[in-house]
Amino acid sequence: MWGFLPVYERPAKRVMALELDTFKHLGEALALGLLVGIERYRGRVGDGHVAGVRTFAIFGLIGGIAGLLESPVLTAVTFAAVAGLILISYYRSPAEKLGLTTEVAAILVFWLGYLVGTYEVEAISAGIVLTIFLASKKRLHEFVRERISSSEFEATLKFLAVVLVIYPVLPDRALDPYGFFNPRQIWGLVILVSSVSYVGYFLMRWLGERRGLMVSSVAGGLVSTTATTMSLAARSRRVPEASRLFGTNAVLANSVQGLRLLVLIWAVNRELANTVAVPLIGMCVVGLVGSWFLSRRLRDESEEELEIKNPYSLRPALTFGAYFVAIFGLVKLTELWLGARGVLLASAVAGAGSVSAVALSVSTLLGQGSLPLSVAAQAVLIAIATNAMSKWIVARVNGGGEMARWLGGGLVTMLATAALLLYFGPSR
Repeated sequence: MWGFLPVYERPAKRVMALELDTFKHLGEALALGLLVGIERYRGRVGDGHVAGVRTFAIFGLIGGIAGLLESPVLTAVTFAAVAGLILISYYRSPAEKLGLTTEVAAILVFWLGYLVGTYEVEAISAGIVLTIFLASKKRLHEFVRERISSSEFEATLKFLAVVLVIYPVLPDRALDPYGFFNPRQIWGLVILVSSVSYVGYFLMRWLGERRGLMVSSVAGGLVSTTATTMSLAARSRRVPEASRLFGTNAVLANSVQGLRLLVLIWAVNRELANTVAVPLIGMCVVGLVGSWFLSRRLRDESEEELEIKNPYSLRPALTFGAYFVAIFGLVKLTELWLGARGVLLASAVAGAGSVSAVALSVSTLLGQGSLPLSVAAQAVLIAIATNAMSKWIVARVNGGGEMARWLGGGLVTMLATAALLLYFGPSR
């Protein structure tokens, strides 16, 4: 008789495990309903709507039960009944109280309760995100009405169209005999550069506004070091006595270029990113620390925003795309005709216009196996140097001699640091 005990113990354990899973499933569905219901109740005390804490909890529990029963017909009938109750509540509400947020949230709670058994982590995460989103009504409205201008919203729509509409329809193959004109690959790099500038623009808007020139300069450097340098130079021309302040803040903006380039290179070629990481980070640290130290000794009471244009428009994206194709073709052809020396020469010429285009070009060629790693790293540094020279000329012409001296001293120090770390650092 004792030999039969194990046979009966195993089914009992399985039944107990199933019961625990069932209670867990129903408890999580009920908790999700309670969570969303509490938020809805707290957000509209005195409102005429019916759905509240108990109603949302019941909807979540009903969804959990439907998920346990695993009957498509019963689930459809149950959902129809829940949706019917929600519609009746909606149409019985006073005209000025009508709104779909609570009603849609109630439907989502039902389906989250339904899915919590099979997609537990996803359903719980979605419920928490839903609650946070609902609780952020006031901040979201303030953000849309006061923080985002019409031009910025239109720019965002254009950016999304470029990413989600144009990119997928472009052909993913080389259309030239040399193998460098791949429309989708080129447009992907354009999107990459635009994304960094786009994020930097809003960082400048939100962090730099009313927080002084230093923060605004750093955030502006993520958008465009050339545009930021030109803006600071123009202000230096208007206020000559503050030329040292604007010059050191221009160094501060340009120091961010190292991190910006590192992100772009890392997205295309990890091997090159590992090689130039220490020089670019070292250049950034030297520029940040030096310019911060000098700027803090001067008066920085300016709350005026830097004059950086819209975060995104189609024309600059197309211009950069055309410029990148030209540089990529130039680097590719000089590499075929002149070897490594030609790549360095092309990088020196093209770097005056855009370091990003040069860095992405050599990163792509390195990935194709047509360029040595050491040459690619040197090309990036040479492009940074020629680009720094062009920005120093801009500062000298538009901002005056004193600002150009401070900017030039900072740029030379950063470039020397990057060169020493490239040739004598751990990457060697």
